[in-house]
Amino acid sequence: MGRRIFGIIGVVVAIALLVVFGAFIISENAPDYELLKYKDIIELYSSTDYSDIEPDSVVAASPVTGDLPEKVIGSTSKAKVVIYEYADYACSHCAEMNTVVKKLVEDYGDKIAIVYRGYLLTGYPNNVTAAAAANAAAIQGYWEKYKNLVFSDQATWFYLKGDNVLPYFVDLFIQASNGEGDIEKFQEDMMSEATAKRLAFDYAMGEKIELTGTPTFRINGEKVASSELQTTVSKLLSE
Repeated sequence: MGRRIFGIIGVVVAIALLVVFGAFIISENAPDYELLKYKDIIELYSSTDYSDIEPDSVVAASPVTGDLPEKVIGSTSKAKVVIYEYADYACSHCAEMNTVVKKLVEDYGDKIAIVYRGYLLTGYPNNVTAAAAANAAAIQGYWEKYKNLVFSDQATWFYLKGDNVLPYFVDLFIQASNGEGDIEKFQEDMMSEATAKRLAFDYAMGEKIELTGTPTFRINGEKVASSELQTTVSKLLSE
């Protein structure tokens, strides 16, 4: 019995050490500069000229986008219906609609394509960090999985504060990449100028279409109500 108790204690201590060691690695590898903030994105947006860009089109990577491409599910060149989605990762209705979007992709496959743009709302805790993290995951090819995790875990990370924020989003990246992603690069990309420019660009496209809230869906240059998204897509595909 004594050996069994000591064995259990040993396992508990080992797990505790792994948790502490993991947190140490994250803090050691974390860049020295701060997480992006809402004001950083708005300042970039305000100082950049987007006048010649058509929002209802797939915009190629360029300096104005931080040289980062659009986040796309499917092929916009092959799909019969292309949906432009504007969402905030901290928006509860956006999280609900993410389930609907996933179902559309499952049901219609390459017949549809989704172009996702993040539109940052004011006053939402950790929404900029979530968007930056999703963008950083996209750079390594894990955006879709990461996006789904961020939306499904929204109720947890929404309220995180201080030193608990970065480790949580790093853990989501480890899950999305199945442990194969570059954690240090992920953290660096989260806080990079390129990511800030990409987030500012997405915000600018929302402003161009005079977006008033999230989620917002557009098809063929027209806004489609969230409640009508499934029936609209079905109708367009049947024509």
